[in-house]
Amino acid sequence: MQHNIFRFLICIVLISPVLSGNSMAQSCADVLKLCPPADKIYNKQSLARTYRMHPAQKLKIVHVFYGSTAYHINICKSDSLGQFHLQVIDDESGAVFWDNANDDYSSTINISFGSTKRIILEIEALNPEKFKKQWGCLGLAIRYHREESAAQNQKPEMPKRVEVTEQPEPLELPDF
Repeated sequence: MQHNIFRFLICIVLISPVLSGNSMAQSCADVLKLCPPADKIYNKQSLARTYRMHPAQKLKIVHVFYGSTAYHINICKSDSLGQFHLQVIDDESGAVFWDNANDDYSSTINISFGSTKRIILEIEALNPEKFKKQWGCLGLAIRYHREESAAQNQKPEMPKRVEVTEQPEPLELPDF
């Protein structure tokens, strides 16, 4: 009997870290509900992810943005975490396309590129002292809208009617 109780306790001790880690990850799932609504034109979702972030941590997320596509990027968070610094950086050249420090630390951006690019989204907390715990939940939602090209919008032409005025002479085929 004592042997069974001992096994049970060992199982509980071994499983509890797994369960607590899982519950921590689930606690961030609701942060995407805090995203401000995007314009209805951005009707497709490219990315929606939550992150557990340490106050001193800098997130670097690499994402492919396709040319001729308009994107709406949201940082989703509770107000208690304060502001975040977001930079949109070209992965190849390191050029900063957009820095929210120049836009009153806005948590949303509408952006598009003429050609497909690998982009780094670099996010860090400006007010780490506002994190009530050691970790905070941050959400990132990227929605997009792609314009259909004029060629795709055109209806295909119906083939013109072909009239045969002369009957061709029948071909004679050799016997095999």
